Amino acid sequence: MENINLFFFVIVKNITSFFGRIQLTKDSLSEITGLLPVIGYGMVIMSFIDFAYVIFPLQLQNPEWEINTITALTNNFWAFLIGLGFIFSRYFSDHEYDTRLLEVVFLRVMRWIILLMGIVILLFAPLVMLNTDRILKVVNNRIVEEQNNSLEQIAKVEQVLASNVSSEEIQLLARNINVSPEDLKLPTPQLKEKIQQNLMVAKQKIPQEAKQAQRQQKINRWKNSSRTVIGLMIIGLTCIIVWLKIGQAHI
Repeated sequence: MENINLFFFVIVKNITSFFGRIQLTKDSLSEITGLLPVIGYGMVIMSFIDFAYVIFPLQLQNPEWEINTITALTNNFWAFLIGLGFIFSRYFSDHEYDTRLLEVVFLRVMRWIILLMGIVILLFAPLVMLNTDRILKVVNNRIVEEQNNSLEQIAKVEQVLASNVSSEEIQLLARNINVSPEDLKLPTPQLKEKIQQNLMVAKQKIPQEAKQAQRQQKINRWKNSSRTVIGLMIIGLTCIIVWLKIGQAHI
């Protein structure tokens, strides 16, 4: 019985020790935070590789490519800023004694690079809005063209029906416009009337579907572009604030 009690006592004690608080020394914490700049340099280098991968090959004057590229850069930029934050932690922690002249030069150069990036990123916002409008015009023109082509096809079928056509030709027209198998069994006059009814419905439906497609394209395009523009504004302002804060440090 005593052995069993001792066994459970040891288990409880180990569990309590495992989930209990421990006291870390200042040197231990300093060594852990000293890893942040190392991670930061890795993130910054990888971010530049990602930027190059997204940008090249260049397809300037292609609004679709420009928007997709800017959106991808916006999504990847936060890793770059976090990496810089890890690097700069060396200058504001217990590791300032370990700072090298090369790192100070890097910080001073990076400060102006950050400002330049922030300005360029802010200028990307109107470009995204302009390209979104350009793309929507192209998409709308394509939808209108498809609508006109469909209406032209309907007009040609109506012209054929208005002429003297055989029963076989009417059957062929019915199959081409996907008349139901039950309607295909109708007598020729009724089948012809059914085709005309279907064509009339299609003539009313096509413009409605075209307007719906245009409206959906507008919503989707501006929804994605608005998110990108907001991200650009936040990143651009963040870069300017970082530039100001580094300048205040007088490094």
